[in-house]
Amino acid sequence: MAFIDDPEFVIAHIRHSCVITDDTGMCEQVIMNEEFENEKAIKHRRRVVGKYSVDRDSLDFPSYPQSFDIAVSPDLSLRNSKSQGKGDHNRRERNREVRCTTVSWKEGQNSVLSGEDLLNVFTKREVKQDKNKTVTVSQLSRQLEESRGKPNNPFLQYSKYEGEAYQGTCVTKKLKIFLTMLPEEERAIPMIVTVLGTACVQDLIGLIMYKYTNEGLEPQLKNDVKSFCLQMAEDDGEVDTDFPALDNKEAITKFGFTCLALVQKDASPAKPTPPKPSSGIIVTVHEPQHGFSRVKVDSMKAEMKQVFEKMVKKRGLRRTANEYVLEKHSEFGVPISLESSLESMGTMEFCLVRFGRKRVTDVDKEGDAKQFDFYANYQYRSYRVSMLQKLRTVTEIQLGVSHEKIEIDPVLQPKSAKKFWGKQKFTSVEMENVVGCDLMEEKSNGKAIFRIVYFSQNAHDFKHYDFETDSDDAGEIVKKVNHIIKSNMSGKRSEYLSSKEKKLEKRKSLR
Repeated sequence: MAFIDDPEFVIAHIRHSCVITDDTGMCEQVIMNEEFENEKAIKHRRRVVGKYSVDRDSLDFPSYPQSFDIAVSPDLSLRNSKSQGKGDHNRRERNREVRCTTVSWKEGQNSVLSGEDLLNVFTKREVKQDKNKTVTVSQLSRQLEESRGKPNNPFLQYSKYEGEAYQGTCVTKKLKIFLTMLPEEERAIPMIVTVLGTACVQDLIGLIMYKYTNEGLEPQLKNDVKSFCLQMAEDDGEVDTDFPALDNKEAITKFGFTCLALVQKDASPAKPTPPKPSSGIIVTVHEPQHGFSRVKVDSMKAEMKQVFEKMVKKRGLRRTANEYVLEKHSEFGVPISLESSLESMGTMEFCLVRFGRKRVTDVDKEGDAKQFDFYANYQYRSYRVSMLQKLRTVTEIQLGVSHEKIEIDPVLQPKSAKKFWGKQKFTSVEMENVVGCDLMEEKSNGKAIFRIVYFSQNAHDFKHYDFETDSDDAGEIVKKVNHIIKSNMSGKRSEYLSSKEKKLEKRKSLR
């Protein structure tokens, strides 16, 4: 037990003890931040105690500061900040209410306020707009705004035959379409159209008209698809009127042409009119083993050089043009002068032959019954053949050959064969990857086996397919494929021939 006569020390000691030993934290909130008694309270206590009180100032006792063991809890400051924020909010609300003026208004009563007072009560406030603020517009809103002024495309139903996004996964066909309804200076520029292989000619016409309308070309087309037709065209856009228009109901993959022209049908059949002298002169030029072509010149006074240049351009013989000469169709082996006029020739039929080579006569043509026509080699044709595979049975397929690709389409098979051997899938090989086609074996039963060699993009090596069919069809397929390969010589073909020669030399050296 201790007797302490300093009340300030006792109070400080009790305060520190309570704060340190209290686990609830309540004592800290009550006692912690209390200040010491002011001087007035101390003087009052000294007056009551009198002479028994000891003057603390005369003693050499140190002051009692706050204990270092006591830390201020963050909860107290957090609560003070919340209450302070609430008070600030209430203060702002009161200031806002002071600025507002409440006016009681009733209709039908005479207002005591004058007109100026009324204007002052309901004054118009100016709202400043931020000019630097950028307004964001979504992509959907932008597309809707752009499509608002565009007319609806009446040929939208034919857009499903667009094959640009299906190349490599489905059968597609890429065509150059010349639009004859455009102005003269724009007709030579073709429209590139990629159509699905399942589309017919009429669907292709609708797709062309859909793209024509989407591009906003002029003049506008009729809304009737049947009022247009597709005809064969040359590479320069000239329509070949010697052949009829394509049948609208036929599949587009049946035809092997790459250049077509969209022509509008006449509303009423026009009466045949005699050709005008200024419309041009048609000259027929034959090419041995490749058929004939017709070229147009301005008049009879045109030089034969003009006929020769047009024929070379149409046949694509610009690189080897110096190896060819023009002859009259009725005179063999007599080249004509290119500087002479057409009028001096006395005929409208000529022949384009290589210099120093003899022309094939009509007798030779009759003797060679299996000679192919130039156009027939490039047209699409399908054959019914059997595909030979090592791990599967013989599969009957439809082999389609054109100047663009070779298509292997399996024919419907029995269900038992599908379950046991698996279904043969549709495949196609681009003609630029086909490097060879050879006749492998001729059997005594009239059948023949031929092989098509191609370069595989996946394996980066040369692969082959073996087929079996009638001897006549096999020979026709081999000639057709080899003719297309030789006319379009590719780097893969040269690589294949060089590797083939190396293998032959290696075999000879081993012998």
